[in-house]
Amino acid sequence: MIFNCKVKKIEASDSHIYKVFIKSDKCFDYKAGQYVIVYLNGKNLPFSIANCPTCNELIELHVGGSVKESAIEAISYFINAFIYQKEFTIDAPHGDAWLRDESQSPLLLIAGGTGLSYINSILSCCISKQLSQPIYLYWGVNSCELLYEDRKLKALSAQFPNVKYVPVVEHKHTKWEGKIGNVIDAVMDDFADLSDFDIYVCGPFGMSRSAKDILISQKKANIGKMYSDAFSYT
Repeated sequence: MIFNCKVKKIEASDSHIYKVFIKSDKCFDYKAGQYVIVYLNGKNLPFSIANCPTCNELIELHVGGSVKESAIEAISYFINAFIYQKEFTIDAPHGDAWLRDESQSPLLLIAGGTGLSYINSILSCCISKQLSQPIYLYWGVNSCELLYEDRKLKALSAQFPNVKYVPVVEHKHTKWEGKIGNVIDAVMDDFADLSDFDIYVCGPFGMSRSAKDILISQKKANIGKMYSDAFSYT
């Protein structure tokens, strides 16, 4: 469905990732893990909805990432829309990789970069619904400065015993004492058998496709229990 929106708030982080909060002219229902398409300067750009469906007065989008030109264009557009309170159009909701909250299986959530926005919606919904099964969240970034939600996720992990958060930094930093390398490799190191897991993946297209192929072939992941909108593209 098509909705007219305005930007109500923008929050910037030290890592140059921006949280953009938009309000549509009509409320719409969506599932945790779905996304919106923003009509931006003649382009149709997808953005994962970062918040839980129970908190839908404002829609939270995370803007930034590895494609700098696209990210700069998007945040410039949203800042201009916010300053001048210009309306823009979105098409929502989209995506089939939404949370299967009726499942009792343990969850493995894998995010790369701002793919965390999708994972954040999934995790927030799990907490809201008081799901009790183990939830493992692996978040991979290029450098530790890009862990813009690190403090929040550590706090959630400390608060909820069933949530384990594992940040993974690709490039070593003198201040970093956590896992180093590729986020998929970190998952490979920590799990022997993923056949019982519901697995949700979001990040750069190559990372998502690699996760599917490697985890199925080497860690017994069940294709019927793996979810990512990137899997829809061959």
